[in-house]
Amino acid sequence: MAHWTHEDLRAWLAPVPGRRRMRLGLTHVRQMLARLSNPQDAFPSVHVAGTNGKGSLCAHLAARAAASGNLVGLFTSPHLVNVEERARIDGRPIDEKEFDECLALVRKASEETPSIQVTYYEKTFLVALLSFMRAGVGRAIIETGLGGRLDATRCVNADFCAITTISEDHLDILGPTLVDVAREKAGIYRPGVPLMMFDPDNEEIESQVRRLTGHDFLLHRDNSTDKPWEKWYNMASKIGHHMGWKKDPMDIRWPGRDGTVHMSGNVAVRLSAAHNLEGISDEASRLDRDAVIMIGFTQKDDLDGILAPLIDDETSRMIIHAVITEPEHGRLPPHSAQKIGDIFGSVINHSFSNDVLSAFEEAFQRASDQNAELLVMGSIHLVGDVLSVLNPLKHDLSDALLVHPPRQPS
Repeated sequence: MAHWTHEDLRAWLAPVPGRRRMRLGLTHVRQMLARLSNPQDAFPSVHVAGTNGKGSLCAHLAARAAASGNLVGLFTSPHLVNVEERARIDGRPIDEKEFDECLALVRKASEETPSIQVTYYEKTFLVALLSFMRAGVGRAIIETGLGGRLDATRCVNADFCAITTISEDHLDILGPTLVDVAREKAGIYRPGVPLMMFDPDNEEIESQVRRLTGHDFLLHRDNSTDKPWEKWYNMASKIGHHMGWKKDPMDIRWPGRDGTVHMSGNVAVRLSAAHNLEGISDEASRLDRDAVIMIGFTQKDDLDGILAPLIDDETSRMIIHAVITEPEHGRLPPHSAQKIGDIFGSVINHSFSNDVLSAFEEAFQRASDQNAELLVMGSIHLVGDVLSVLNPLKHDLSDALLVHPPRQPS
């Protein structure tokens, strides 16, 4: 095999400027999988699609499967801090060396004649599958990226499928209507494989997915007042019952999405990767005390609509101040901080900061002075940067990024 350095491989992995970074379609991935001896067939997978909550559901499922004795591989995207997070084995991101070894195999396969152009997302997905096969995992939990029917993850060998919420994120790609979005996400269905859907509270969407899945359709209703993190725990419990996973997992973590409060001095810091209307609405409904927010997004359509829940009269009264910044990483360029400020206008007092560290320091000081909560919200990459700031061992985030304790052999 050709020898590539770590730098060579990571340069090859990185998205090429100016080149389209997203591709819907399975042809290239299937060709690559065949060249790699079809690692996806080495283990069964639970395949999860949806707009919001799919990563949280995957984290709960991985923890539940591990608690029942399975060695679990977990593929999710995007990552918070390090790309290795996209491939977790037994709750922990694979190490840099393993990632590079698998990436070298992917690169070698792509350069065989005829060569195959592989996107960044497809490369990380293939690395995950290879690492799972090499580790001998007995079960994988796989999160879709965008849609489902034409997402690269559609190639996994699934014995259970799940759909979380259906909302308007990526309506321009998967739409034009929510029913179209539901149809694309329900494309993860395989005949004879159960598919559980979180109640969409929309008869047209439900009937469309029922029509596509027939007797394999399962509807999960949750009328509790639980927070989203607990709702996905409830759905994972029901799926676990179908899979025969009887033990309740403990200490499940999903930074930026599990509602964990980080105490730093006298300030309660909460990280939220809410970045669309559904997520922002959830966060707005949960505000129950004065808060300072630190906020920043990568580029979004309809930013006015996404931010509307924050400038609602009741919610805006609890926001003492907003520090607006621009994420320093991400697949898409950052949204203009000035545009967010224009939307907040005079309704929410705000200021601007040029970098994430300065923004956090200002927001933290304001929260400390006002005895208020600090809510960091927006881009998952922004949340990841702040997680690094909060962690006392900034060079080693392995414990902070652990999703669940090691498996419990049965």
